[in-house]
Amino acid sequence: MLKPLFSLSCICLGIAMVLGCDAPAPPAEPVAHKPMPPATAEKAVAGVGKRGQSLADNTGIAKAISEPANVFFKLEQKAVLEWNIPQALGYFQASEGRMPKSHEEFMTKIVEANKLVLPELPAGRVYQFNPEKGELWVYPEDQVPAQP
Repeated sequence: MLKPLFSLSCICLGIAMVLGCDAPAPPAEPVAHKPMPPATAEKAVAGVGKRGQSLADNTGIAKAISEPANVFFKLEQKAVLEWNIPQALGYFQASEGRMPKSHEEFMTKIVEANKLVLPELPAGRVYQFNPEKGELWVYPEDQVPAQP
């Protein structure tokens, strides 16, 4: 007599586990993404590249999972933008006695000559070398200053 009752209890418990006991949860509200701040010109440093930007806003367990990748992407960008380019500019200035005169000269004599790969930028952003400051900058496409 106990065996059929035990079997029936196991079946009912299995069905309850599969179907659940609670009422279905209401559909989740769509997540509203933060509006992007207005694009402004900024010096090209780690973090301006496209890779890893989608990971920056994670919180909780998602941040714990994504943070190593985010750190890797920033380090990858830092190596090019903050270490390799300043070093190459220093070598160029030592050999030529000046900084590159234009963005085109910068791209040819610094980036291509040293086989550097600039990090991919988000849509609507472009690199522009500032010969007066001797620095690489990132501008919105519609705000790039004219070169002399």
